[in-house]
Amino acid sequence: MILKSKDPKNGFKLGNVKLKVSKEKLVSNAGLGTIMQLFDDSPLSEKFAECLPERRSNNTHGSYRMALMMLTSLIHGDDCLDDIEKEFSDNDSFESFFKGKVPVAKTFGDYLRSFDDEHIQKLNVFLTTMGYTIRDHLQASLPEEYQPQAVPHFSVDSTPHEQHGSKIEGCDYNYNNLWCLNSEVVFDEVGLAYAGVLQTGNTKPGVDGPKLLEQVLAPLKSIKVQHPSLRVASVSGDSAYGFEDFIRTATSNHATFIIAARRNIPWEQQIENFTDSDWVKWEPSIKELERYNQKNKKIPERYLARWHWSPSWAPQLKFPVIIKKEWKSDPFFEDSGSFHYHAIMTNEDLTKYKYQDIYDRYAARANMENFIKEAKMNFDAYHLPCLSFKANHAFLLLLLVAFNLLRWIAVITKPDKPHYAKKLRRSFIFQAGKIQLRSRQVFLKVSEKYFKEVQKLLEAWESQPVKIFPQFSTA
Repeated sequence: MILKSKDPKNGFKLGNVKLKVSKEKLVSNAGLGTIMQLFDDSPLSEKFAECLPERRSNNTHGSYRMALMMLTSLIHGDDCLDDIEKEFSDNDSFESFFKGKVPVAKTFGDYLRSFDDEHIQKLNVFLTTMGYTIRDHLQASLPEEYQPQAVPHFSVDSTPHEQHGSKIEGCDYNYNNLWCLNSEVVFDEVGLAYAGVLQTGNTKPGVDGPKLLEQVLAPLKSIKVQHPSLRVASVSGDSAYGFEDFIRTATSNHATFIIAARRNIPWEQQIENFTDSDWVKWEPSIKELERYNQKNKKIPERYLARWHWSPSWAPQLKFPVIIKKEWKSDPFFEDSGSFHYHAIMTNEDLTKYKYQDIYDRYAARANMENFIKEAKMNFDAYHLPCLSFKANHAFLLLLLVAFNLLRWIAVITKPDKPHYAKKLRRSFIFQAGKIQLRSRQVFLKVSEKYFKEVQKLLEAWESQPVKIFPQFSTA
């Protein structure tokens, strides 16, 4: 007797779909045109164009047009300059949208190399203008519970960009022995980039922090003049920013700071001088209790204490140093472990805030790591495309402009939980459509569901669309 073998697929078979060729102009990324049109129609576009180098050659494609193409490519998620040519070259809908042929990758490289120090600085300042403009728009258009806080919180940090070419200008080994370039960027609590700088790989972390912070806080000077006693912003950074120039920049611009305390500040030696009454027990929030309960874990013991530090460069000043001690259980031996210590320094008024309030605000800056990961993973800032250092600097700043534009849309469309670029692209960019040319006009036919989503976006943007914007295709 022969046993019938069991079918591991349980008889399931996919439906037979037969392919047919269509000569219709199809679109696979229907949302790109709408997003770029919104930027082009905004007042920011003119200020952006003023930052760009002139294109004087006979075969010029226009500086603003070239920059918009690069922003479009970055928003689309392309990884390198070659992708612009591969994705959009000989594409009727893209070319009708940008009114001409798509340049080759070398042309885009030449364009980036045309940025000099003046244009790079202007583009950096434009990021600050863009950040405050978007912030004002969000405060005016979002429901009150989702609006940015009245006093902005800026976080500054540096990150390496690993490279693999030996001829890339500025590459060097950093403190982790990584062959890289380095960047330093300022984000606010919404996730908008306000300033950035590209550095050589061996640059010490934090060195450009004072310059970037001065640039970001400069637009708030009018508030400081009108309300001398008011703190116009709060700033946070890791221990790399606990030095004189950064602290002076923050305080001179009427900003509060919360910075991780350096090891050269003798806060660890003060721990043994604290008595039990000096330590204040950490009170876990409801969300924290729920999180630990879900993981079936016990909340660790945590305590906070305060010590005052006087810097050698200003012995008349005293900055509070808040020290946290937290019990860390031993992973191998039950009911054993030890206390671990961490400290932050600040110029906050501790008569108005609890120690835990200050520490919670410092902990919130960890979200900046998500923004850095977003730029690296979803805009491929892991690597920079050019051999020229200035060209890579210009590319990084254009990348941050594209980053801000997508973040703007993310917060507008879903303020309670903004999507990151990967999901936002699926919702607004990688949508199917059909290009139709009639009466010297370009129309895009899209699905009803996507059309409704675009309508919601435009209403949130305070636009009243008459028609869908012309689009382009990679089909």
